[in-house]
Amino acid sequence: MKTRRGISPFLATIILVVITLMIGGLLYTQFRNIIVSQVKNPSMELTGMNVSPNGETMVLSIKNDGNVPINVSALAVTYGSDHNTFTFRSSNATIISSPSGGGMMQPGDTLTVQVTTKFAIPTFGDFTVTVVGDQLSRAFDVQA
Repeated sequence: MKTRRGISPFLATIILVVITLMIGGLLYTQFRNIIVSQVKNPSMELTGMNVSPNGETMVLSIKNDGNVPINVSALAVTYGSDHNTFTFRSSNATIISSPSGGGMMQPGDTLTVQVTTKFAIPTFGDFTVTVVGDQLSRAFDVQA
């Protein structure tokens, strides 16, 4: 009578653990993108800024780089102790381009706005632009 030898219980356990980890890794990589896309992530980025030579008029480009729509309601420009707030309702901010025609930005959209401050920002002067949306408010430190 011939006896057949199998693999040791220790080696069998190691093989099962490795197979389980491989299957878990495959499932994680397959479903990670689905789970991440379901999480709401509002985000804005100031993609462009141009200050006129007089230092008062500026054109700002804001991009929605999140995965949810954002309705921009106001912009604020601060230089030192000077501060101006601009809203689309009061018409002191001019929309140059917007895919929706207003302050609403879908994910990936870029909103371009022109504002004129009541103060002059000197060349190479540092100032802050704050963009206020319905889900997010973000301040950007920029240089003229």
